[in-house]
Amino acid sequence: MSDEKKILVTIDGSKRSKRTIDYICSFKPFRDRKITLFNITTPVPEAYYDLTRDAFSNISVSQVKAWEMGQKTIITEFLKEARQKMIAAGYKADNIDIKLVDQSKGVARGILEEIKNNEYQSLVIRRKGRDNSILSVAMGGVAAKLVEKADFIPLIIAGTREIRHYQCVAVDGSPGGMRAVRYTADMMANTNCRILLCSIMRTTVTDSVTQGKDPFADLALWAHDKLNSALFEAKEILTQAGIPEDRIETRIVQGAQSRAGALLDTARATQCDTIVMGRRGMSDVESFDMGRIPRKIIYASRKFTIWLIP
Repeated sequence: MSDEKKILVTIDGSKRSKRTIDYICSFKPFRDRKITLFNITTPVPEAYYDLTRDAFSNISVSQVKAWEMGQKTIITEFLKEARQKMIAAGYKADNIDIKLVDQSKGVARGILEEIKNNEYQSLVIRRKGRDNSILSVAMGGVAAKLVEKADFIPLIIAGTREIRHYQCVAVDGSPGGMRAVRYTADMMANTNCRILLCSIMRTTVTDSVTQGKDPFADLALWAHDKLNSALFEAKEILTQAGIPEDRIETRIVQGAQSRAGALLDTARATQCDTIVMGRRGMSDVESFDMGRIPRKIIYASRKFTIWLIP
């Protein structure tokens, strides 16, 4: 991985992609990163260019070509305006690249190919864009494919909540959870951002239960101790990255009927703007594309920005 820490931002010219640029401009830790604004244009099918049998078809083909060029002009201007907005927000001009390519294999495959051929640290997408574009249906189409297939790169799904620089990081003691903590530490290093390290338990630990008397209570105590240790380690990682200790909070939520629901409720109650999760939890198995809790969070939390870490 290059030390430049480049971020690929997918843009389609829609109103929602303008909000993506708003997110990029508002999130201050990104301003020292290399940003590539990326668009895949969908060309007119070749069949349209085969309509040359009569004068009417010739006119139609010329109109189609003109439309195609017009669309490229529109998205190019959009990308330039987005770049200028980022510069006004504090980004260095040399750190912003614009990349516009023609679709050849499909939008999702084109994005994945761009990532694999370049040293990007993160991918930024949005749940929904304009029809037939980068994110055509809410968590469907291209967006869903990227959530499933871009499992080798941190994926940032931009939300609509006001950026308060307050991250809710899910900690479960798993290797994936710790990778999410380390990614957060790298992104937020030497900043004054606030971070809530949150662990969720289905069971409840009480002080009245004596260890060794009840196997279920013993299991709950063991889980509680394990989460406490994981939270302590996570906090150490963040403080070593230069995040002030008084900006880090740890919390264990007990008795949760739904771990995904409890995490969302905690993030809402504390007014976090971002939820950070490992792509896989305790079942860190290669054949599982994504854990159940991350999947539920992504589909249920349309306003939050989601960081999904492999």
